[in-house]
Amino acid sequence: MRRVLVALLACLGLAVPMVVTASTAASAAPVLSPRTAQTAVCNAGHVCIYQGDIWDDSPNHPKVYDFYYYGTYNVHNLIGDYTVLNCQTGGAGVKGFTGYNGTGSVTWDLTINNCAGGLWTDLTPTNSVRLYA
Repeated sequence: MRRVLVALLACLGLAVPMVVTASTAASAAPVLSPRTAQTAVCNAGHVCIYQGDIWDDSPNHPKVYDFYYYGTYNVHNLIGDYTVLNCQTGGAGVKGFTGYNGTGSVTWDLTINNCAGGLWTDLTPTNSVRLYA
């Protein structure tokens, strides 16, 4: 139910700071200020977007999106550099699009599990992401 509400809010253009999956809803951490934020783990099967370069040895990179289900999601306020981790299994991928609802040009495409390395890139042109099998 929470995913439906989050998706509805995103479609209405309302900012959604993090998509919480049903599997993590019960254990969702409290929102921390940027000074105390710690880089949270991206679980197996998920796609996570973190602010900044999470491999720069700094522990303070907040997770801004955490997706679990296949589908297209609108993302908001991704200005500047972010790290995208595709921790999905079974060869599932994730693409970024310039338009909302998976329209426009593809800005990046992770067709492999890159959970150990991540994609660090400027997500300013990215307005939606699609998780696919």
